[in-house]
Amino acid sequence: MKKIISISIVLLMVASAEAQTNAVDEFFNKYSERDGFTIVTISGKLLGLFSGKNAKSETSELINNLSSIRILSVNDSLLNMNLNFYKELTGRLNMSVYEELMAVKEGKDETRFLIRQKGDRISELLLITGGPGDNTLISIRCDFDLKSLSQLSDEFGIECLEDLEKMENEEKPR
Repeated sequence: MKKIISISIVLLMVASAEAQTNAVDEFFNKYSERDGFTIVTISGKLLGLFSGKNAKSETSELINNLSSIRILSVNDSLLNMNLNFYKELTGRLNMSVYEELMAVKEGKDETRFLIRQKGDRISELLLITGGPGDNTLISIRCDFDLKSLSQLSDEFGIECLEDLEKMENEEKPR
C-alpha cells in the first residue's frame, strides 16, 4: 500500500511540473494564429549552428545548453490596450515554482524576469511584459546555472543580466 501511495505522489508531482510547462505552451498556442501577434520560435538545433568554429568554446557550450527560445509579442497598439500578458499568464502559472530575478514597473506596464530552478540548474527563463504599452512573452528553455547565464549575457551584451553571478555567490552560506 505504501508503494502505491509513493508512486501516486511521484506521478502527481511529475504531472504538476509538466502542467506548468504546458501553461506557457498553451499561452503561445492561444495567440499563435491570431492577427496582430507575432511569434518567433528558435530551436535548439538552430541555436547550435551559432556555436560553430568561430565561437569561443565556453560560449559554444552555453549555446548548446539552450533548448529553445520563443517570443510572443503584440504588434497592434489597439490590441495592447486591451491585453495584459503579465496578469493573464501569472493567473495560470503556479508562481511558487518560479523565482523572480527582476521587476520593472513603468506606468501601467509591468515586466518580470522569472527563472525556474532546481538546485543550481535553471531550466526555464521567462520574461513577461504586460500592460497597455507593451505585451511580450519570452520563454527560454535551457540547462544553466546563474554563472553560465551571466557569461552568456556578457557575451551577447544583455546588460540587465550582468550581475547574476554575484547573486549566486550571495545566496551561498558564508
